Amino acid sequence: MSDMAELALVQDFIAECLPFDSLDDEVLAALAPQLKVAYFRRQHRFGPADGDGLFILRSGMVDEQQESGLLQRLESGESFSPNVAKDADADSRYYLAVEDCLVYRLPENALQALRRQHRHIDRFFHARAERRLRRAARYRGQPSFLMQPVTATMSADPLQLSADTSIKAAAKAMTERRVSSAFITEGGQLRGIITDRDLRSRVIATERSPEQPVATIMTAQPHRVSPDNSLFDAVLSMTEHRVHHLPVVDDAGQLQGVLTTSDVNVAREDDPIFFVQRLSRLDSVEALQAQLARLPSLFRQWVEADTPAVQITQLTTAVSDALTRRLIQLAEQQLGPAPCDYCWMGFGSQARGEQLLGGDQDNGLLICDSASDADMDWFARLADFVCSGLDQCGYDFCPGDVMAKSPQWRQRARDWEATVDAWMRSPSSDAVMRISIFFDLRAIAGKREFADRLQQHMLTHSQRNTIFLAALAENVLSSSPPLSLFGRFILERSGEHRQGLDLKKRGVLPIIELARLHSLACGVSEVNTHRRLQALVKAGAMTLLDSRNLEDAFTLINRIRLQQQAAQIAAGETPDNYCDPRQLSRLQRHHLKQAFRVVHQAEEIVKLRYRAGA
Repeated sequence: MSDMAELALVQDFIAECLPFDSLDDEVLAALAPQLKVAYFRRQHRFGPADGDGLFILRSGMVDEQQESGLLQRLESGESFSPNVAKDADADSRYYLAVEDCLVYRLPENALQALRRQHRHIDRFFHARAERRLRRAARYRGQPSFLMQPVTATMSADPLQLSADTSIKAAAKAMTERRVSSAFITEGGQLRGIITDRDLRSRVIATERSPEQPVATIMTAQPHRVSPDNSLFDAVLSMTEHRVHHLPVVDDAGQLQGVLTTSDVNVAREDDPIFFVQRLSRLDSVEALQAQLARLPSLFRQWVEADTPAVQITQLTTAVSDALTRRLIQLAEQQLGPAPCDYCWMGFGSQARGEQLLGGDQDNGLLICDSASDADMDWFARLADFVCSGLDQCGYDFCPGDVMAKSPQWRQRARDWEATVDAWMRSPSSDAVMRISIFFDLRAIAGKREFADRLQQHMLTHSQRNTIFLAALAENVLSSSPPLSLFGRFILERSGEHRQGLDLKKRGVLPIIELARLHSLACGVSEVNTHRRLQALVKAGAMTLLDSRNLEDAFTLINRIRLQQQAAQIAAGETPDNYCDPRQLSRLQRHHLKQAFRVVHQAEEIVKLRYRAGA
């Protein structure tokens, strides 16, 4: 990448960072060359040896800490000054890199000159100390389902009765509403509660007349929670007081809703960890199908909660992994135990841990060399059961038949090695397509070492096969990002998604294929795209700056995909990978074009390094 291109990327980055976003292009252009690039390893504690001035995080995370604990966590785009004079009560404050960090450092003399020239910049840094506590208070780790407010889970229209309502009328009203509790109110003010249990223990068991008023059996002034309380607070109260119904009452004493143990269980099912764990306990394909039907709603919640894109793809992949393993277990219960060792492999986005919604299944079976023909028949039945189950649960059959139920994707270990060798010896367009799918593989169930050995076999043979790498490079260059020479989006010209952008095929896929190509050439065993790019830096095959830029581009495009899919789910549409750039904000369009330019620059390196087959 040229120096001018690097400076342009630096300028574009700081233009989106506070407070530099308020500066005009001329000032930013003069500022960019003054920035010093520095790289700091995870667990680095910043000190005087790192230089003075302002540190702007290009990537990674830094914690500002004291002996009492974390003050705030800084992420990409945020800045800090670790070596300025500290106030008297902050002698113990320090900054610690919690991830590998790439930093742009603006030296102190340049920073002070900027502050003298631009009063609003000076005011920003003068006021930053006042914001420190506020930002620290806003910081939260990964949210738990128990931290949401009770209002997000409660039933907002509880059954309300007057104190003189008869027990019989109350029971009838509860039956009609299909609820297990009713609240006795007066002018909206809570006076008491009755439950199904009260009807059994205080009416039927004591032979009380059903014509008596509910006031005679209600629990007066029941335990309650405030709308501001968290679900954690409510569960704690339920446990402490041994109740299953908690009225939600505001400061004015008005009944706002009711929280039941059933509501808590429903909320718990929205927790991703519980969702995945529950899959392993369901005992039929139909039950799995019903559970997976809830995934789009859960996916939308993750996106709307601003969960990082990489975490969402990991969560959706964890769901498909758990589903696959449970289907294999159900198949073995039906077919009997496996006749020999095997490995169920996931390919593509599942292998990389980068799944979103709307994808099909890509999988295969790697079977022990000792398997007889009768054994292979058993694995054919296993594959049919699992692949059909995945299809029923929303992971469609692969149009290209890349599935374990197809004999060519269900082989003994020695046959797999021969197949891969044949693909690399004669890299036709079809073979390159199959290799591109197969080289992203991961063991989902069974003997992981089988997949590891096959992957090592592939890496060993691909490193020295220049003809194969050249063919793979041609495939990489055939899917360039949709950006013209003049910086305009190249939109789909026909079909259902005319005037749209395919963010998967023309956005993230070029980055995935670039990372895969370099990894195969260098013998890098990582499969996940982020980890591949990081490993390529360690292998000396890519500069840190190029790697970080590609990671940022990959994350940004995926984030837009996530937002588009969440919006489609909210509108009742089937999520896909297309986006209309007219629906994006100006800033999003600008960032997307920058991401596409990064990929174009990376493809120029591919042209020089691989196309000659050298």
